Amino acid sequence: MGRSTYDDPENDEGAEMVVEPIGTREPMGDRYDAYAQRTDAWMAALALIFLLVWSGRIIFFHSLPGGVRGTMLTIQGVIWIAFLVDIIIRTVISKRSWRFLWTHPLDVIAVLVPAARPLKVLTAFTQGAAFASSAGRLKTMQAVILSVVLLLWIGSVAVLAAEREVSDSAINTFGDALWWAFVTVTTVGYGDFAPVSVEGRVIAVLMMLVGIALIGVVTASVAAWFVALTSGGEEERDEAREVSRHEELQSQVAALEAKVDQLLENQRRET
Repeated sequence: MGRSTYDDPENDEGAEMVVEPIGTREPMGDRYDAYAQRTDAWMAALALIFLLVWSGRIIFFHSLPGGVRGTMLTIQGVIWIAFLVDIIIRTVISKRSWRFLWTHPLDVIAVLVPAARPLKVLTAFTQGAAFASSAGRLKTMQAVILSVVLLLWIGSVAVLAAEREVSDSAINTFGDALWWAFVTVTTVGYGDFAPVSVEGRVIAVLMMLVGIALIGVVTASVAAWFVALTSGGEEERDEAREVSRHEELQSQVAALEAKVDQLLENQRRET
């Protein structure tokens, strides 16, 4: 869509004002976009490093020497500070200032839990045209698969950290935690493993809520795919009818032009 103009009725000189088309500028502003372009890849790499270090420290906690665990905690602390500085910078340079924190909850979560930063792929679900095309549906399904893998990974490690030292808990190994994560995300709930600590139950609630949302996205994507399959033939027939109608109109216009030309020629001869 091109740019449109209009005269400001309150402007005495009738100056022409420019209206920017919707969707041509990011809502956070040019400074934010430039900063995000330079730093997003680095932040994603730091998130992956944090996820690996955090997971290794939790899963192999008892087999790691104390010095190694201390080094891992230091690495986690440095990365956490990097994410804190990052979100402060993004908030300051954002065109919407402090509204950035409200409109970008995943960035806030990334500061609280840096390992969750890869879950930003969930933003693919918020795009209005996510299911409007085959490419959009494919992108959404890829985001769903990646989100499920990350959710299972993060949830398993988190619940293991919360439950392993609790005497009444049955979740004592990473295998138990991973099985519990699968059962929880799919909302099956066999009950063979269940968190008993407050932290573990909070993690369970979050995983169930996200799991329900992901199931909803999968259902919507499959439904959109079936609709596209069933309506594809009808759309082709409609398009063929439109082409035929257009060609017919062109023929009628050409015939009218020929008659007008003939009438003008006859009139010229008579005069």
